[in-house]
Parts: sequence; C-alpha cells; structure tokens
Amino acid sequence: MSDIHFEALRADLDQLSVPQGQVRHLRWLVPPLAIGRTASGDFEVFIRGPEIHAASSLVKRHLQHGEWRPEEGGASFSANRIVLPSAHHFASIAALIAIELVRAGIASSRGIQRAFSDVEPIIEMAIRRGALSEDVVIGLIGELSVLRQLILVGATRPNSMLRCLDFWQGWQEGGRDFRIGGYSIEVKTTRSDGSIHQFSGLHQLEPKQLPSGAMEQLSLMSFGLAASSAMGETLPSMVSSIVTLLSTATEGSDIAHEFLRRVSLYGCQSGEGYMHQTMGEWAAYGTRYTHTFVPRLYRIDDPAMRLLRRDLLVDTFVQTQGLSFTVHFPDQISAFNPAPNWGGELHRMIEHCDAA
Repeated sequence: MSDIHFEALRADLDQLSVPQGQVRHLRWLVPPLAIGRTASGDFEVFIRGPEIHAASSLVKRHLQHGEWRPEEGGASFSANRIVLPSAHHFASIAALIAIELVRAGIASSRGIQRAFSDVEPIIEMAIRRGALSEDVVIGLIGELSVLRQLILVGATRPNSMLRCLDFWQGWQEGGRDFRIGGYSIEVKTTRSDGSIHQFSGLHQLEPKQLPSGAMEQLSLMSFGLAASSAMGETLPSMVSSIVTLLSTATEGSDIAHEFLRRVSLYGCQSGEGYMHQTMGEWAAYGTRYTHTFVPRLYRIDDPAMRLLRRDLLVDTFVQTQGLSFTVHFPDQISAFNPAPNWGGELHRMIEHCDAA
C-alpha cells in the first residue's frame, strides 16, 4: 500500500465508524502500520513491533508500547500506539502521519525505528494540538491539589460541595485561581527545588478591591512537581480521587459531572483540554508527579515580602503592560509566612467565609 494517497486514506478514515463497547476498528495499511478508532472516537496509530524510542519529550509522552486487540476476543498484537483526539480534523492528521511513515519506509528493510525517527518532527507538530502541554498539566495538578483539600475540609458541612467547587475559578480565563469570600489564592507550580515562579504581570501579586469595598486578602500557593517513575500521582488519578469525593459526599453524580466539565475547559487555548472519560488511559497523561518540596502558602500582604510594586515603576521608562518576571520566594519569609499548615489555613479561610 506504498502508493496510497492522502485523499483516499482520509476518505477511508471518514468511513471508519466509532465502535460500540470495548472494541476498536482497525485499518491495516502495511504489515507494521494500522490506524484504529475506539469507542470514545479517538484515532490511534499503531506501529507493530518492538518498543520505539522518541527523541522529543512531547512525543515520548504520547507513545505507548503494549499488547493491543483489534476487537473484543481478537488476537492481540505487540505495537507502539499514538492516540489522537476524536475531533474531525484529527482524521486528516492520522492520515498524514500514516502516509509519511509509509513513505519513510516503515515496511522496508529500514525498519520501524528509522522510519519513525524521520517522521517524528511531523508527529510532534501534529500532537501539539492533541493534548495539554506538560506545563499546563502540572499547573492543573497544582490547582486540583488545592481543590481537593478544600473539598476534604468542606465534606463535614452539608450541601457544601458545589460551593467548594465554585471556589475554584482557575478553569476559566482571567481572574484568580481560587476565591473564598474575601480571600484569593494564586496557584503556581515549578519543577525547581525551590519556590521559583514566573508571573505574567504585576496584577497576579497585587491585591484588588472587592465589590464590597474591602481589599482581597491574597495568598500564593507554591508547588514543586517533578516527574517520577515510581512515586506521586498522575493527573487522571487525581481527577478520579476528586470525582470519588464529590460523588460520595453528595450521593449523586451531578456535581462530579460539573467538575469534569470544568476540568475539560482548563487550558483549552493550548490544546483540546483534558477529557477524563476518554483520555484517562492516554500515555500522555500517565506521568506520575511527586513534590520537590513541601507545598507552601505565602501571604502576600506580609511586610517582609519584597516584591516589585507598580508605584516603584512610575518614575521609570518601564511599561507595566506586558511585563513578565520571575520571583524566587525564600523558604521562610517571616515567622508565620509561609503558613505552618497550608491545609489548616484553607480551613480557616472557609470558616471566615461561613461567618461573613
């Protein structure tokens, strides 16, 4: 099938229906190469043979080697798999990747590794739109860590689960990551061993006036996360744990479904978003992350906080619009900053919100 053309394959994939149940429909193009479609509608590119090694860290996250079955009860085969989302245009991307692999000689004596290496730059460009970047993933894990702690605190209060979910606003563009009454929290994650974080503007560290006329009490939640082969949590496992908490506490799934909807909208500007029901098994989201330091909750209004202020720039040529910068927060700023117990501090914020 080395003479296959893009339009013909694209039309063929259009006819590749979404199966029902735990099955997948496959089209074998050449002996080592197939395109499949799962019950979730996702497109899969299979390269049969031993494990392939990717040069790109992004492609490596999406590449999964294992035993696969063409359908329920069918004979399994050993192959490398790349998953692409179910959106209509990914049929074209799957066709492009397959054709380039055939042209690179995947079925020839060159072998699957050399053919794959030739086509890997194209694969990398294609999948950049197929899943969240690693920076976005660890950002989401950081925010969900705070949300889970809020839910655990709120679980003792009747009918409080939806309110805890509403505290989280980071799934939307703009605004604070969390707003708990008069308290606000910006969540930052880093791969460093210290609280070194990038900011897109002064507004992220400037308290704002609330509609009540009072100034918000702003805090910064700092997480250090690093990939681990044995310890830590994956994004899917964290999402599943929150779904379980919400479903158990409310004796129903409506709030859990709303939570999953909001998760799917997080970071959509950089990809398709994380759809837990269909992407939970993707290799791209299978990385475990462990903490590089104990999470820290910093109080921004501490006089010991040495931060860049807008008034200091008034008499300079520096324009605050478009300003970005990096801050290295010390491990300890003052006696109670960061908070000795960040979970307990979240508890205090909720209690003040209840009393207001």
